[in-house]
Amino acid sequence: MALNKTEKIPVRIVQTQDMHGTKKISIMIDVGNYLETGGNPEIKLNKFKKLYFDTVNSAKKLFYGTTGEEKKYQDLPSSLYWSLGDLLSKFNEKIENEFEITNYTEAISRDFGLSKDYIYDLLTVVKFFKKSEVLDSVYFSYYRALKRKRKELSKLGLFEKEKKRLNKLGKEDKLPGREQYKKELIEIIQKNSKK
Repeated sequence: MALNKTEKIPVRIVQTQDMHGTKKISIMIDVGNYLETGGNPEIKLNKFKKLYFDTVNSAKKLFYGTTGEEKKYQDLPSSLYWSLGDLLSKFNEKIENEFEITNYTEAISRDFGLSKDYIYDLLTVVKFFKKSEVLDSVYFSYYRALKRKRKELSKLGLFEKEKKRLNKLGKEDKLPGREQYKKELIEIIQKNSKK
């Protein structure tokens, strides 16, 4: 019995190691699902593999450039993080109707070298901030902090205003410490909730 058109093909992205210790990423599909996949499952799986590996390679180029030299996360500009989130978001859009990665968070976190929380934040920052709203003069951690208070600020009609204030502070080199900024966000929400 073939998977019906509304069912996604479940795939698992694993890291394997050969007898020489060389690690490689493999894409797996359960034999039962392979046989149930309509059309040519090999073509579909190869399409997914190409898309996934192209995305991982593009992410590595963003992070390491052409030198392949690893950089510390805190040394990377916010625009690069936004671009990485956009890359991942576009990958998700391309596969969402056909494939389901059964170990998505674990695989993406491992292959992109970022924590699960960071992956989630990348995807949501891209959703709520335009590329032009993410400045390199503001560390990405500030955008993450603001994004986490988005719902509360939006309810008060203050999210867009706070985006502008944050970027203004960054342009003028007047950013408070990150923990202080988090406290400021809480104070803004509390103060305006009482009105």
